[in-house]
Amino acid sequence: MYIYDILEVKSVDLLSNKLVVPTDRTGHRLICFARVGGNLRLAGHVLYAEQGSCMLLAPGDKAEIEISGESDLLGAVYILRFHAYGMGETEPSMDIGPCIPYETKIDVMPLSRLVDLLEQIAHRATDALREEYVERCKQQIYLQELLVLLMENVQTMLSLTDATSAVQQTINYLDHNYREEITVELLSRMSGVGRWKYSDLFQSLIGKKPLEYLTEVRINRAKELLLQTDDPLREIARLVGFKDEYYFSRKFRHEMGMTPKQYVLRSKSNELITNDSGASSFTRIVAVGAVLGDLLALGIKPVGADMTVVGKKVVYREELNNIADVGLLGEPGKVKALNPDLIVYSAFRLDWIDKLSNISPIVAIDRFAHTYDRILKVADLFGRTNQARNWVESHQQRSAEMWEQLFAHTRDKKKQATIFVVNDGVIYVMGMRGVAYTLYHPLAFEPSDKAKELIARKIPFYAIEPEMIKDYEADHLFLLVDECKRSKRKAQSVTNHPYWQSLGQDHVHVMEGKWNFDDPITMDRLLPLLPRIIRIHT
Repeated sequence: MYIYDILEVKSVDLLSNKLVVPTDRTGHRLICFARVGGNLRLAGHVLYAEQGSCMLLAPGDKAEIEISGESDLLGAVYILRFHAYGMGETEPSMDIGPCIPYETKIDVMPLSRLVDLLEQIAHRATDALREEYVERCKQQIYLQELLVLLMENVQTMLSLTDATSAVQQTINYLDHNYREEITVELLSRMSGVGRWKYSDLFQSLIGKKPLEYLTEVRINRAKELLLQTDDPLREIARLVGFKDEYYFSRKFRHEMGMTPKQYVLRSKSNELITNDSGASSFTRIVAVGAVLGDLLALGIKPVGADMTVVGKKVVYREELNNIADVGLLGEPGKVKALNPDLIVYSAFRLDWIDKLSNISPIVAIDRFAHTYDRILKVADLFGRTNQARNWVESHQQRSAEMWEQLFAHTRDKKKQATIFVVNDGVIYVMGMRGVAYTLYHPLAFEPSDKAKELIARKIPFYAIEPEMIKDYEADHLFLLVDECKRSKRKAQSVTNHPYWQSLGQDHVHVMEGKWNFDDPITMDRLLPLLPRIIRIHT
């Protein structure tokens, strides 16, 4: 542990060519590129900085800051000079590692937090406040918060064992946040990998350049919406991340060789037509995506399913015996080897539908549909509509009875909730997906205001940083955590958050990640457990 004493805060507002960083034989210097990028030239090598990059210099190190072109931004670069004293020591320490490595570029996120801390520290370094004891104490606290922020970002960098896994993390981010404005620069910064190396690694993993893959993801989701909704083209374009329907149509034609309208007409001409009796003669079924639990709930066991995620995370693993794994999202080669007579598809790789349709008849089910609607559509394929209707009616009744009993003695009948999920080490806020179908019930919880925004925008889940938890304030917080060690560590950043702890035990609820599925089996098994999970104050 160290006590820090700020010696000087320099805010550089105008840089034309170079600035020599003042040397100090006993003081550490922290260089923060708050609003511009540039280079930090050290003895023997150069660190290439971007906006949000910070570097710590050891006592005695010499350095020059270089900015290409001119910048007239206020607070473009900050230089903080400080002493660090070990507990009980009277002489400044020459080494405060290894939590913050020297001469290493640290890309700090979130950028807004970095800038805010720097501005607070600089404000209290003005002549008017420098000698005020209270303001001096606040400055010390802000410096400590800044150093902790750097340490947290260093830990994040170290947790990505190599550049490949770092790039893979950004691919996962892109898959879930394709509606947002995404650039190669943003993805590169998130990974901590230089832009050109990032693009090469990305292409080696996916086979496409980053923006090509982003377009593919958006087009695939658009194909899904075109087949499963009646939304106008401009709305579909907006929902998948295109700025206007004309650019979307050009991109769609370029990727698919046909217009969106032509794609809908062609797809509908190939729809599976069931016979008049509604009976099913299918015996070798392959399930891809969200429909596996629906089929099993109806007593239909497929010969194959994409078990990559489901096989490890669902609550009904004991029912998966003798179901072959067809790979993530249904790899055509593995599906074909099973010789299916029907494929029920409810995943997002709609570009594979054409390939899979050459193997057997295929039916697409909207993966974003409510469980009740989805199981009815699946049941219609196999002549089991009455069975599905009976389950829907039974589940609706049992849910209502459980919630009425649970909230019978509470004064506040309207309680807002936010659902957080930690999956593969990433924190997500849930929209209307997974366990939200159970918890967001007319007799139970309503979504928090921010969660309502996600639902209104049809965003099923949204990745956030731990410090954003307070933005999703509600009467009750739910946290679902999967089994991997990285997720359990990340979950601690949620449960240790001051806002989480401020709510009290009756208002925060931790659950296993296996409950974040919305198939009938999971929903049925969860229902009787909820009164023990949720502790309502009466």
